[in-house]
Amino acid sequence: MTGNELLRLLRRTVVVADRGKGGHVMVTLAGRRTFVPTGTRELRPDTLHAILRDLAVTVDSLRWR
Repeated sequence: MTGNELLRLLRRTVVVADRGKGGHVMVTLAGRRTFVPTGTRELRPDTLHAILRDLAVTVDSLRWR
């Protein structure tokens, strides 16, 4: 999954993409925030799980939205 694909899925869960600088976008969900790298490169699994952990979102909840 690329950063752009992840942002698209996160926006379906009412995540607010606040601002970006360089190749990253800050996203906020229920007072939690993290940075998502943008672009077409595949995200490393550790990076993907860290982003989801920071936002308290599960992979399964993204798939069903």
